[in-house]
Amino acid sequence: IDMMTMKRRISYLYIMLCCTLCATAQTMTESDHIRNGNKLYADSLFEKAEIEYRKALELNPTSVDAMYNLGNALFSQAAKSEEKGNEALKQYATAAKLETDKSKLAQIYHNLGTLLYSAQQYPQSVEAYKESLRNNPHDHETRYNLALAMHQLKQQQQQEQQQQQQEQEKKEEEKQEQQQQ
Repeated sequence: IDMMTMKRRISYLYIMLCCTLCATAQTMTESDHIRNGNKLYADSLFEKAEIEYRKALELNPTSVDAMYNLGNALFSQAAKSEEKGNEALKQYATAAKLETDKSKLAQIYHNLGTLLYSAQQYPQSVEAYKESLRNNPHDHETRYNLALAMHQLKQQQQQEQQQQQQEQEKKEEEKQEQQQQ
């Protein structure tokens, strides 16, 4: 083999190596997208984090970490859009069905409870916090949130009772007025 042929072969191998490295560098894994999403989430760039978590789910539709993190990113945007809050609920619910680790399951239900609480869905919030505590009975923050949700639920029920009582009294007054005429 002469020197020119050797140089050509080395050049060819070098080009192939570069192409392989470039192709490998551009192929991102589910974990890469989750890591990028986590960085963006930490910087409060929730919409961009949402995109990264969705890309992770495209690569692995059953990734509980991607679902949970997507739920968190959507929850952080829920104040802007009820649709984001509803989608966060769906992500948490799906993640809860797939997760087997009790500690992670407790986190999922805790966040689900918090999202439901913020939407004033107190009965569902109470149940989510209870489920969180079933998976991690030592979580004091969840226990505190459960107490708050139960208090709000009780107040909500009392207000509904008062409204029903007032409506009933109003109907009775109208009925008496009609009878007097």
